[in-house]
Amino acid sequence: MSEFASKQAIVAGLRNERQWIEGNRLDIFLTKAKEIFRKLGNQLVRRNKRWVNLILQRSAQLETKNDQELEEALIQIRQRLRIDGILKSTIIEAFAVIREVSGRELGMRHHHTQVSASLALLSGGIAEMSTGEGKTLAATLAAATAGLAGIPVHVVTVNDYLAERDAEEMIPLYQALGLSVGIITHEKELPERRQAYACDLCYCSNKELTFDYLKDRLSLNNRSNTRSLQAEMLTGSATWSEKLLLRGLHFAIVDEADSVFIDEARTPLIISGEEKFGEREALLLETAMDIAKAFEKNTHFRQDESAVIHLTSAGQTLLVESCKPLKGLWKSNFYREPLVKQALSAQHVYHLDRDYIIDDEGALQIVDTYTGRVMPGRSWGQGLQQMIEMKEGLELTKPRETNAEISYQNFFRKYHHLCGMTGTGREVSGELLDVYRLRSENIPLLKKSRRQNKYREVYLSENEKWQRVAALTRELVRQGQAILIGTNSVESSEAISRVLNDKEIEHRILNARQDKEEADIVATAGQSGKVMVSTSMAGRGTDIKLSAETREAGGLHVIITELQDAERIDRQLAGRGARQGDPGSVSEILSLEDQMIRKMSGSILREFIGSVSQSKIKLPHWAGYFIQRHCQKKLSRGHYRQRMQLIKIDTQRQRTLAFTGDNK
Repeated sequence: MSEFASKQAIVAGLRNERQWIEGNRLDIFLTKAKEIFRKLGNQLVRRNKRWVNLILQRSAQLETKNDQELEEALIQIRQRLRIDGILKSTIIEAFAVIREVSGRELGMRHHHTQVSASLALLSGGIAEMSTGEGKTLAATLAAATAGLAGIPVHVVTVNDYLAERDAEEMIPLYQALGLSVGIITHEKELPERRQAYACDLCYCSNKELTFDYLKDRLSLNNRSNTRSLQAEMLTGSATWSEKLLLRGLHFAIVDEADSVFIDEARTPLIISGEEKFGEREALLLETAMDIAKAFEKNTHFRQDESAVIHLTSAGQTLLVESCKPLKGLWKSNFYREPLVKQALSAQHVYHLDRDYIIDDEGALQIVDTYTGRVMPGRSWGQGLQQMIEMKEGLELTKPRETNAEISYQNFFRKYHHLCGMTGTGREVSGELLDVYRLRSENIPLLKKSRRQNKYREVYLSENEKWQRVAALTRELVRQGQAILIGTNSVESSEAISRVLNDKEIEHRILNARQDKEEADIVATAGQSGKVMVSTSMAGRGTDIKLSAETREAGGLHVIITELQDAERIDRQLAGRGARQGDPGSVSEILSLEDQMIRKMSGSILREFIGSVSQSKIKLPHWAGYFIQRHCQKKLSRGHYRQRMQLIKIDTQRQRTLAFTGDNK
């Protein structure tokens, strides 16, 4: 049965359940639905196994061919892909040829698990491969097959460092296949970007790709007459099209798909221009900051799990009283309340060395929450950027006016063929299916994991936590293991660094201040006795190579010192160790003063933690860990609600624009 027919059978089966469900319990119905999807999954697994075996058999035949014969096979499959398209027969031959070329050029032939992952990509799904299983190489089968068929391919990952690293590692393979490869990084100018997108395959980060799409949309929107634009295209005189960057949205392979599709989905991508900003505007923001200083948390305002500020009744009263002596916009609650809420966000929600840093030139630089990297050229809108600059005593920059905007959810659904890879997607597989129509397919491990879970400890104070981390680090260094200490912010990474310095433990820091040194720091992190302290920068895609001495001593030991916004993100950090059958271990050393607890604990939980701290009672580690996970799940639910709300807004906006004829 074909995949399409299987999907149709599922839909028909679910429709037939409508009458049955009226007289039965919903949970029984859901159980039957899950059983139907499980059967489909088993069918896909069996199909993949058959295809993988055929590909490996054909690849074994090609191993006996000389270079000239292999080149002839490559020419033939390229012609077949251009004429017949991507079919079962052409996929088997293309994968076999690419695998053999990879073996000769890179010294690496794709394992059966990597072949299975690329089949999932070509079928338009999410390949869930555990960290360290070789997703970079696995993606080349699907990417090169589409490239040989003449389809422009975008290989998308979460940052410039990984895009450049992955492309440079795979370029010898693509060149041997006769495919051109482009790389997009933040430093590239427009002509270089246009040239990169014109290649058969283009490696880029999700942010750079989306902003380039918005630039193209602005160029198209600036064409005042749609009919004349179409006429120019038909007559071939549309010289303006040479200024466009992209060649369309055809085929995208998204690495770290859960990060791009889920974690960053709440952040809109905006292209803006400078607004008018003078003394009057600066005074307005300054007044809002002065008013906000009188507001006390939990008395005049509260902050929900999504970091949104809400004024209490006492806060509303204080706002009215504070604005009585003022004139102009301050007489209208429509204007004054958003301004004061924004000022409260600047003072209480956004923190130095966590959400932003101040660079050597005294400029405010935003730090990406999920990657730990600086986002050059980015700024907050609606006066927030200027308010934070006021808080830090910096020179005010001019605010930006929105010219074009899109969300990742809206952007990636525009691709003709969308697929992705991730090591941590099972918790959000339902959302990936609902929002992006991407079915997750679990890829088994090539080798049994040797990761050991060591310590799971939660201390009352942050100081106790750092002392315990330092003591554990000293012990592991003596044993000869490599150590990766993971933190959530620049501030935390520098706090543990000070403790390690006091203990005379040598280490290196990788955070937003050292992002340019990333490759050098990571290159030595797997040596015996080496200690690396890192923010989320080391959480995705970072491959720490172990020395022989480190393997003998037990591999890389990962110490998680703060929980992330979701448990699967913590698993990404843990996945830096024990990769591809290597030895490794992980520990979680946390405290009840962590940012997660301070942010997400309610009044009852805060009162309980306070009473425990005052009484000096030693809280069991399991109880502290339960509190940590409770707060993490609460935060995850809040982020999910935000993403669903964003989808509703996007959908409503598109319907409105379609009705008015302005949807572009």
